[in-house]
Amino acid sequence: MDNAIYTIGHSNHLPDTFIRLLTEAKIEVLVDVRSNPISPWASYANPHDLKRLLKAAGIQYLYLGDVLGGRPSDPDCYNAQTGKADYRSMQDKESFQRGLSRLLKGLKKYRICVMCAEEDPSSCHRNLLISGSLRREGVKILHIRGTGQIQTDEELWKDKAGVGVNQISLPM
Repeated sequence: MDNAIYTIGHSNHLPDTFIRLLTEAKIEVLVDVRSNPISPWASYANPHDLKRLLKAAGIQYLYLGDVLGGRPSDPDCYNAQTGKADYRSMQDKESFQRGLSRLLKGLKKYRICVMCAEEDPSSCHRNLLISGSLRREGVKILHIRGTGQIQTDEELWKDKAGVGVNQISLPM
C-alpha cells in the first residue's frame, strides 16, 4: 500500500454519490469513526444500511467510533471548564491508541478511508484528532471532498488560510 489513509464525510450526499466517491478513490475498507453512528441527513449512513450499501460496492465496513470517535463516553476526555472534547487527553487513552494501531495495521493490507459526518475535514475530529495522530506516525492523509477532488493536507491548509496553491510549501 502507499502509506496513505483517506478521509471522507458522508455529509448529505446521495448514496450513489457517496459510493462513487469511495470507488473512484479505490477504497477497500471504510472505517466509521462517528461516536454516534446515526445521521439525520443521510439515512443510508446508519450502520445497517451503510454496511449493505458498501458490501454491494465491494467495500468492507468497520466501526471504530467507540475508540476513535470525537465524543467518547469517558468524562476524562472533556475539559472540565468548557465541557468540550480534549483531543490531547483522548490521544493518550489506551483505547484510542488501540484504535490507531488497528488503522496502522490495516493500512499494510488495505486502502482505508476514515469516515465521519462533515464534508469539510478542516474542523472535523477525523482530521484534527485522528489524522493528527496518524501524521505523527508518518502516514499521509488524503481527504476525499464532495466534488470528488482528493485534497492533500497542504492543499487543505492553504485553502483554509487563503494561500494560493503555488505560493508557499509547508514542511509536512
